[in-house]
Amino acid sequence: MRTALALVLALGLGAMGAACGGAAQSQAVTIMVPWSVNTGEYRAFAAVMKTFEHETGIQVRPEVTRAVAQQLDADLSAGNPPDLVDLPNPGAVEQYEAERHLRPVAVDLSRYDQPWRGLAESGTGTVYAVPVKADVKSLIWYDTTAVTSPPVSWKALENLSGHGTPWCLGLASGPTSGWPGADWVADLLLSRHQAGDYEQWLGGQLSWQSPEVKDAWQAWGSLMRYGAAVDGGVQGALFTQFNQAAAGMRAGRCELEHGALSATGLTSTAGYGYVVLPSVSGSAAPVMVSGDFMGLFTGNPDARKFLTYLASDEAQKLWVRQAGGHAFSADSAVTPAAYPPGVQQRIAALLQPSARTALCFDAGDMMVPDMSTAFQQAALRYINKHGTLLTLLAGLQKTQRGAGSSPGAKLACVQP
Repeated sequence: MRTALALVLALGLGAMGAACGGAAQSQAVTIMVPWSVNTGEYRAFAAVMKTFEHETGIQVRPEVTRAVAQQLDADLSAGNPPDLVDLPNPGAVEQYEAERHLRPVAVDLSRYDQPWRGLAESGTGTVYAVPVKADVKSLIWYDTTAVTSPPVSWKALENLSGHGTPWCLGLASGPTSGWPGADWVADLLLSRHQAGDYEQWLGGQLSWQSPEVKDAWQAWGSLMRYGAAVDGGVQGALFTQFNQAAAGMRAGRCELEHGALSATGLTSTAGYGYVVLPSVSGSAAPVMVSGDFMGLFTGNPDARKFLTYLASDEAQKLWVRQAGGHAFSADSAVTPAAYPPGVQQRIAALLQPSARTALCFDAGDMMVPDMSTAFQQAALRYINKHGTLLTLLAGLQKTQRGAGSSPGAKLACVQP
């Protein structure tokens, strides 16, 4: 990690050590993160944090909350925000930049891949956040003891969904419940109608009431058999935490789950495999991705040092190789060889330009907050009462007219 420290020093961000009048005084860095303390995600971040503390002598004080937006807004209203905040999506970056809460940072993101790099910058190229983590969401996980033939085609996925309770599904997530359902709908729009319609939907040119968007909702409902295919039924899905649904898989009650590895709650991937969500046509569908963006909210110079370190190749490689952390990086210098062997290396390969895979950022994360919240709430209502779909879509279209289209829609998808 000495290279990372040298980078910080070379950028003129200051250093530990003696000054003219005595030892330099370090200011503790406060950072708000969403990863619960007892999870692998938090432990992976803590390993990066502790290395920085050891190398610099600067103390980092994490504040853990799943309700990042609510807590941050309260802190901003009180005039006492944390130095750094892990923002869960580019929509939040756009919001806090527009409100002039985010401070620009002198961090070089030229080695970071798209779409993450563009979503971390303003239209003028000013960096307002660092994409410290990436994720791949278009994954169908399966229990290899229960599913002997991976569902690599849409027909195979339909067949597996047609009997019993094959699906593990948890829609609860505190103040942002419903996002796993919204992810399903967005991913199905991609797999059934490709990137062009997806971008037009985000940009407002394709209505929520269009046949394409309606088809994606109905495809989700059909796969879930409107709750009959889900472990615990509709009520089980509504009240199960998103990262606890895989407990049903471990107990043999369900054998399929959709989403990013970090969201499954699996502590180990032994005995589990994955396929990319198949398309109806058979041609490869774009892969839906997401990311965490670290933003600076104060003038604390030590926070700038930590943010520069988090963006470094060394920190990114350290982060992804932590066992159980399930972290991925948008830094092009972090090749699949940097990851733990097995599943993570194969997923990381999807992010490489050499994979020739179209990547599209998670739609719910691209939307302005009011639209994203309405989308998540509609997913909860639809799985509970699917007969209300037309009413839900009309309401979502009305919300979009008031909230506006996603500001970064043109940056959402990157073609190979």
